[in-house]
Amino acid sequence: MKAVIRDSDGRVLVNKEQDSTTWNLPGGGWDHGESEFEALARELKEEIGYDGSFESTPFKTAVFWLESKQAWLLWIVYDVKTNNDNFSVGVDSSEITFINPKSFENSTSFEEKWIYDNL
Repeated sequence: MKAVIRDSDGRVLVNKEQDSTTWNLPGGGWDHGESEFEALARELKEEIGYDGSFESTPFKTAVFWLESKQAWLLWIVYDVKTNNDNFSVGVDSSEITFINPKSFENSTSFEEKWIYDNL
């Protein structure tokens, strides 16, 4: 699952996970036994240090082959509206920032290109 969080200028919050050079939407795996809301809340805390309330609406999916894991992945992408902007680098991230999706126009990474093409 992935979260799209926008600022007042329409930029999207992205993060770089530990040991990665690629920007990505915050999110990750859905653990066994978690509800949809619990999984999204956990991922927001782990990646962007967000521990407040939020509203989420699923709005896109993406299916792709991840060579590094030798597995098909399904992203459920949520439009997330937070009640505050208390974001910080979470334990699973090395950087976070708001960015204009158009800046990824010439990217060769799947994640950045997906952001450019879909947001």
